[in-house]
Amino acid sequence: MAGFYTNRCHPPTGTTRAEETYQGVGAIETIMRGHGLLLRTIIIYDLIGERLAKGEKTDPALVLKTTEVIHTYLQNFHENMEERYIFKPMEDANSNAASIQELKIQHGTAYELTRRITDLAKAGKLNSELQGYLGSFGKMYRYHSAWEDTVIFPAFDGLMSKKDLADLGGVLQQEEKKILGTSGFASFVKDIAAVERQLGIYDPSKWTAKL
Repeated sequence: MAGFYTNRCHPPTGTTRAEETYQGVGAIETIMRGHGLLLRTIIIYDLIGERLAKGEKTDPALVLKTTEVIHTYLQNFHENMEERYIFKPMEDANSNAASIQELKIQHGTAYELTRRITDLAKAGKLNSELQGYLGSFGKMYRYHSAWEDTVIFPAFDGLMSKKDLADLGGVLQQEEKKILGTSGFASFVKDIAAVERQLGIYDPSKWTAKL
């Protein structure tokens, strides 16, 4: 993406600061809402792992519906966009290169974990091996997403002008339609919500701490 290294402190002529602020939301919001979806899949994995540890019956279809969201939205779209449009410009600018390399390794590790989780669930093997993979995925990606949100994305924002961010937001919207079709993000949220309902955890009141 040309122009992504322009000084964000100098807005283009004719663009108001209010317009810049509004236009610059799209790109990072697109990526970070994916992290919200990721966290919901991790919560599902946590609960299923807890049930497996207790020897409770769990429908393998719930695991497969969750891995489908992870594979289709988070890996095929979200992580693809991160690597192409955020990691690559930062590597070119020599910004957080070592961290980015490790994050890309974690993307590959998560892809393999998702494959193994899917294979076990398809075979109906809801066992300690599956429990271990679910736990490993959640532990790694809680840190992964927190690091991106607090280190990588702020650094990326510092490399770009508001116009560049606005332009990237449009690019990500186009890529989402091309990769995911017309249904987009909302359909994957519905899929995860359906799993949460089946597990009895969709209502936020289920998570309110008891004092």
